[in-house]
Amino acid sequence: MTITDPTNNALVDDGNSVELEPELCWLNLADMAPHPDNPRHTLGDLTELTRSIRAHGIIEPLVVLPADDQGVYLIVAGRRRHAAGLQAGVTEVPAVVRSMTRVGVIEVGLSENSNRSDLTLSEEVAAIERLMSLETGLTPSKLCRRIGRSQSWVRARMAVTILPARWRGALDSGELSIAAGEAAASLADLGPDHLEQVCEQLAGRSWQDPTRVVTAYRETQRRQDNYRHALDRVSATLPAVYSDEQPPPDKARRLGELFDPDGCRAHTAEPCHAVVVRSTSWGDGADVFDVCIDPRRHDPQRVATGSGASDLASDRTPTRRANTDDSHAKRKARLARLAHATETFAKTRGGFAQTDLTRLALRAVVLEAGREAIVFAATILGHEQPRDATSADLLDGADTTAALTRVAGAVALGLAETRMYWSASSSQCRDYLDALIASGWTPDEWTAATLDTETHPTAD
Repeated sequence: MTITDPTNNALVDDGNSVELEPELCWLNLADMAPHPDNPRHTLGDLTELTRSIRAHGIIEPLVVLPADDQGVYLIVAGRRRHAAGLQAGVTEVPAVVRSMTRVGVIEVGLSENSNRSDLTLSEEVAAIERLMSLETGLTPSKLCRRIGRSQSWVRARMAVTILPARWRGALDSGELSIAAGEAAASLADLGPDHLEQVCEQLAGRSWQDPTRVVTAYRETQRRQDNYRHALDRVSATLPAVYSDEQPPPDKARRLGELFDPDGCRAHTAEPCHAVVVRSTSWGDGADVFDVCIDPRRHDPQRVATGSGASDLASDRTPTRRANTDDSHAKRKARLARLAHATETFAKTRGGFAQTDLTRLALRAVVLEAGREAIVFAATILGHEQPRDATSADLLDGADTTAALTRVAGAVALGLAETRMYWSASSSQCRDYLDALIASGWTPDEWTAATLDTETHPTAD
C-alpha cells in the first residue's frame, strides 16, 4: 500500500465497479460526507472520542470512496471519527480511498460496526433489508461469509425485516428481543394484523419462550378458522343454528341427555330441534352437536322409555305438563332416587345388577364424551364420515354388553388421546399407552421419550 494523492479513476455504476488498489492519503474533513447507504444513523455520544482526537489525532484511517464529480469523498467506514474530528477542530485525517459497489459499502458498514457493537438492532436490520433489495437471491450462508457474522445472526435480522416499523424500533429499546421478533416474523403468512397482535403478546415478556407463544397463536388461529368454517357449513344447510355469538337458550339440552339413539334421530323433525356450533380450545376448534331447545315439550316418562321424539309430540296431558314444570317435585324426586341408590349400594346382596351398572357406566362414557373423543372413536370404529358422527351414532346397534363395551372402549381411547396433548404423564394416558403396547404397537420417538422421562405416573 502506498501513500499518494487520491485518484478518481474508479468506476461505480449500477452496483458494478472496477476494483482499484486501495490508497492511503491525507484528506480534508470538509471534503468528506457520510455515504447514504451507511447502516449507522445515530452517532451516539462523541464526547470521549472527541477528547481522544484532540489529544492524539485520528489514528485509524477512514475508508472512503473515490471523489465524485463535486470532489466529495463518501465515507464508508469512520463516520463517528469524521464527526468527532470536526468537533475537535481537525482539518486533515488519514484515509483509505477504495472503490466499492453499493452492496460492498453496506457489507463493510455492517462488518465494522456490528463487530464493535456500535449499531443498534434496527440499524442492522435496515442494512440487511437494503442488501436484500440490492441483491436478488441473497441468503444467510452467502452474507455471513462476507460480513464475518454467523448464519443465525444474519438469519434473525433477515427475518425481522418483515416486522412493522413500530416493532423494529422496539428492538432497540429492548421491548422486543431479536429472538421474539424472529419468532413473530414466522407468522407473516397470516398478514400484518396478526404480526401486530403477536408482537403485542411478546413485547416486554422476556421470560416467555417466543417460539411456544407463536406456535400457540398459530394453533389458536387454526381453531378459530375451523370454527368459522364449521359454522358456515352448518348454517348453509340447517335453519336453526346457535353459536358462540348467538348461544342457545339456557334450557336447551343435548339430545343424548334426553333420548336414546332412535329418539335422537327422530328429533331432527321436531320444531324444537337445533344444532350448536361452539369454538373449543382443543382439537379442531369446533364442537358441533344437536340440541332440543324446549325439552318441556317432551313427556319425560316417555323419554325414559326410549320412545321416538316424533311420538312425544302427541298424547300429552295438562297434568303431565304441570308436573314437568314443578321444580319442587323434581327436587323431591331426585332426593328419593338418591336415597334409594344409596341404600341399594350399601347392600352386600340384592343390590344393583352388575350388568345394569356396567351398561349404565358404558353409555355414560359415550354420551358425556367431548367432540374430539367421539370423532376419534368413530374413526377407530370405521364410520364412513367420522367427523359428522355423534354419540347417538356410536350407540346405534350397540344392544349387547359386548358391543357397548367395544364402543365405550373406543371412546375411552379417544378421551385418553385428547389428554395426551396436555398431560402425557397422567395415569389415564399411561394406561392408554400400556394398552397400545400390549396390543403390539411400537412407540414412536416422542412417545418413547415420554415413557422414559415419566417413570412414575402422576395421579389424575
